Formats: sequence, structure tokens, C-alpha cells
Amino acid sequence: MTEDRGDRIARATPAIALALFVARLALGPMAESDLFFRIQAGRDIVARHGLSGLNLYSFTYPTHADVDTSWLFEVGAAALHARGGFGAIVLAKTAVLVATFVAAFAVCRRRGAGAAASALALGAAAFVARERFVERPHIFSLAGVVVVLAVVDALTGDETPPSRPRARRVALATLAAIVLWANLHAGVFVAPVSLALAAVGARLDGHPGAARLAWLTPLAAAATLATPVGLGLVTYLRLHLALPTLHAVDEFRAATWTSDAPLFIYGAAVVVAALATRPRRWRVLLPVVALGGLALRSVRFGADFALLAAPVLAVALGRLLPAAGPRARALAFAVSACLFVAAVAPAVAAARAGRPPVEIGLDERALPLDALRFVDDNGLRDHMYNDFEIGSYLLFEGFPRHRVFVDPRLPAYPPVMHALLGRDDLTRAEWNSAMRAYGVDSALLAYAGLNRRVAWWDPASWALVYRAHDARVFVRRVPRHRALIAAREIPATFSFTVEWGAATVPLFERPAGSPVADCEWQRRLGELLVELDGAASPRARAAYGRALEAPTGCLARADEARLAAWMGAVALGAHDDDRARALLERALALGDDDPTTRVNRALALEGAGHATAAAAAWDDVAARAGAGDLAAKARARAAALRGAP
Repeated sequence: MTEDRGDRIARATPAIALALFVARLALGPMAESDLFFRIQAGRDIVARHGLSGLNLYSFTYPTHADVDTSWLFEVGAAALHARGGFGAIVLAKTAVLVATFVAAFAVCRRRGAGAAASALALGAAAFVARERFVERPHIFSLAGVVVVLAVVDALTGDETPPSRPRARRVALATLAAIVLWANLHAGVFVAPVSLALAAVGARLDGHPGAARLAWLTPLAAAATLATPVGLGLVTYLRLHLALPTLHAVDEFRAATWTSDAPLFIYGAAVVVAALATRPRRWRVLLPVVALGGLALRSVRFGADFALLAAPVLAVALGRLLPAAGPRARALAFAVSACLFVAAVAPAVAAARAGRPPVEIGLDERALPLDALRFVDDNGLRDHMYNDFEIGSYLLFEGFPRHRVFVDPRLPAYPPVMHALLGRDDLTRAEWNSAMRAYGVDSALLAYAGLNRRVAWWDPASWALVYRAHDARVFVRRVPRHRALIAAREIPATFSFTVEWGAATVPLFERPAGSPVADCEWQRRLGELLVELDGAASPRARAAYGRALEAPTGCLARADEARLAAWMGAVALGAHDDDRARALLERALALGDDDPTTRVNRALALEGAGHATAAAAAWDDVAARAGAGDLAAKARARAAALRGAP
């Protein structure tokens, strides 16, 4: 291998390893809730050959304006889903991200950073941005950031500005890219802002290309409006300034060390790199500073900042690391090996654990599919309350048959809705009043263990009819739900604290509006208490006891038999043989044919000193058991009670 060939391989290997590392971060089961509504929106745009402009998917505000700034992404997502399902979208997203980081690698190299330094800086940026590597249109804003980097370099990267014809070609290509970006994602506002700051920086640097950046900036700003919504982009961006004051959304929160330590560490490294840069190039640094400040204010811009700042970090690292020779080649291969191992190790671990090395289908774990089947089986979908995240899936698989209460299309709902859902101090009466105003008479709550709203459904007005996994279903106490409530009501409500989340609170008193009989209420209460406290729960036994105090026939025959048998076994374990016998005989009289019940009855008779009756009971067990071990033991027990040899 010649030295030149070795150098070429050393320069290419880090880029390949970086691409693999980014692909590994991007590939995974599709768990992005927003994608569902975007696929549906894309279907509808194609079907009607345009944007509706209205909130067609919701029954709460069907005539409210819907500013759709990502229509082109939605059409593409719908087309990919139609041809290859969610896996096709995951692969397409991965391809966009890999291409973006490879292009950013080229930018770093053009600015003078070595291959190893470029891969290290961009690998760190990818790690910081990994939570944003999801199937949402902002991945095109990441690509747009690289376009901005390339444009600034093309117009001011050299000391001599490009010729006028070349500058014109760069400007036209830039404007075309911005128009495309504007129809994919509202993050396009970063383009004119970054170009304006780069123009100011170029002026501070004394670079003659400042003027060309300056006249390109207003053209770029105009290009951001070349979409079907036009000035609606401004409305959309203004909403994102006002929304955090009404409704807490995680991606709009300020960055914190607890949640975003990698971003802070990366940002600190960039600051050190910028301070160490000589000479200072303000045309490069000012956009980075601005986007860094934006990322601190709203963590959703952390990925954009990481990518925009990566060349600054790469150039600084390049000055610390060897640029040529055997040491440079060794370093390039070492960095490549680290990225390669980081990319491949999770797949190897998954394969060893018997799982697919890479999964790109729909991740159903966050979807309350069993609860949805319950909702559909019982006709509860119309005018059903749902939270933001699950609303996206509900409209994806239910529209146009059903409309949702709310979904993640934030601009499609007025401030009054965001204000309602943003409050954490509502009383049950206030919440009930709001639900009545919206015509809600059923509710599906997902993520119930962390959802404070699960505690707002007053049992006096709402019945809990489904409680499984991490989902809850409530129905209003109205005549059309009476049969369902009678069959499925669970005697529980919920409390919520920030420290402990949601907690199940048993309802010992049956609400006045419940059609469930008192004896059945106590039986269901006992089942709930066994689940909450364990089988030895004194509260559960007390509830079961109250259920069995009702006359025979109050409970369903099978339920009464099963409950009497269980309570008889409990009494037997407590050596209350007379009570055990009475309960077990009650179970048998109701049709319980479990051999355990007959054995327990024989033991209870024996314990109470009724030897003759106990022997007869063991004979009955033996006769029903056939020729097995139980039959032999039962006959031996009967013989012993009769004093036979």
C-alpha cells in the first residue's frame, strides 16, 4: 500500500464510519407520534389536490384555521407509507440524516479540519442531536443548516469573493433550496437569520463578500414565504412564542443540565473552540452564537445548534491533532474504529439476545391498542376525550369515520384549548364543565401513570370501565352507557401528585348514579383490593365478605360460587373450620365443581370434628378423582377417619 493510497483511505474511512454511526442512531422502531397525523394529512392533501386550511380532524374546533407549514413532508410521508409502510419512512429519514452529516463532513474538511477531527466533531453533534433523529419534518431543517454553512463558505470562505456569475449561481441555488425547505418545515426561518448574522460577521471581518450576503438575506426571507400558507409562517412562529406560556410542551422547554447534559457539555466545548480560534471569523461564529442562545431557550433547537457549530469544533480539534503522516493515519483509523464499534455494537447485542439487529417497523409499545379495541367494541369513539399524543394515532386510523378531541397539530387549536390543557390546577368540577361544553361523554387516557388528568374524572359523573396496562377509559353516566357501566364499572378513582404520579384510589362507597348492585360493587372492590394490596389483603376479604352477605342470587351464580370457594379456602387457612365448611358447601351448591373445593370441604369437616361427614366427603373426592394419586389419598383419609386398617 503506497503512502498516497494510505492517506486516501485514512481520509475516507472516518466519513464512512460517521455515516454508519448516524445511521445507527437513526434506525429503530418508528415511535414518533406526530408522524401519524402527518401521513393522514398527506393523504388528504393528495385527495383534495390542496390544503384544506381547516382543522378537519377534530370535533372540538372543526372550523379553526390549520396552518400547515410541512405539507410537502406530509405528502412524501404518505407516499412512502403507501408503498412500504413505516419501515420505508424510517429508511428515508435515515438516508436524509446520513446525507446531511456527510455533507457537513465535507464542509468541515473544506474549512481545513482533518478527517479525524471532522468525524469526531460531527459524531459528537450526532450524539447530542440523537433524540431529534425521528420521523418529523425538522430533519430537513438539519439539512438546511448544512446548506447555510455551504452558502456562507461559498460567498466568504476564501479571501477573494467568487466571481459575479458564480455568486449569482450560488444565490439562485440558495433561494431554490430555501423555497424547498420552506415547504418542508417552518424551521426555514433559520436561513435568513443565519445569513443576516453571517453578513454582519463578514462586515466585522472586513471580508468583501459581506455585501453579497447582505443582499441575499432579504431574498432568502422572501423565499421563506413561497409556500401555500405564505405569511401563515409568521403566524405559526408567533404561536410557538406564545404557546409555552399556555401549555407546557417538552420540546419547547428551556435546556437544563438534568435533562440535557450532553448539549451543555458540547456547547462548552464549542465555546472553548471559538475562544481558541485565531483569527476570529465572526461570519462563522455569530450564527452559532445566535442558534446556541435559541437552543438554551428552546431545547428543540439543540440539534440545529450542534450541527451548525460542528465545523467550529472540528477546526479547533484539527489544530490539536496531527494533520499528516503516520500518526494522522493512525488517528483516523482509531476514530473510525470507535465510531464503527458504536454503530455495530447495539446490533450485535440485539442479535445475541435473540432480537433482530435492526428494527424499523411500527413500535406499538406506546400505543394503547387493547384499550382502543375496547373503545371500538363498545362504540365509545365518537366525542371521546383523548390527550395530544394519542390523538395523532386516533385520527390516522380513524378519520373520517371519527374525529378526535385534540392532536399534536398545535396551530390547529385556539389559545383557549391550549390554556385548558396547560393548566394543572383544575378542579374536578371545572374539568367536568369543560368536557360537558365540548360534548365529551367518553375518555381514553394513555400514559395513565404519569397523566395528571386521570385524577380529574369525578366518579359522581364518570364511570371507570377499563383499567389495564397504562390506559384508562371513562364514560359519562348517561342512559346510553348504563348497560356498559353495569357490566364493566371498576370501583376506583385516581389521585395525582408530582412526586408519585397517579395512584388508584378504591371507591368503598358506590356512587349514587351507578347501576351496579351493592353486592357486585363489593365483589369488584375486593378484586381491585387484591390487585392493589395482595391476596392477603384484609380490606379485600372484608369487601368479599360484604358481597357474600347479600342473599343468594344477588351476585351472578358463577361469581358467587367462585367467591364462596375462595373465601372458604381463606377461612380454612385461618382454622375457622365451621365458616369454611359453610362457604365451601355454598360454593358447591352453586355449581362449583373444582376438586380443590371438595378437598377443602373435607378438610373443614375434619377440622371441625365431624369425622363421619368428613369420611363421606373424602369418599366423594375419591369417587370423582378416578384412579389418580388424589383418589388414593382421599380413600386413605376416609379409611383413617373410620378407624379402618
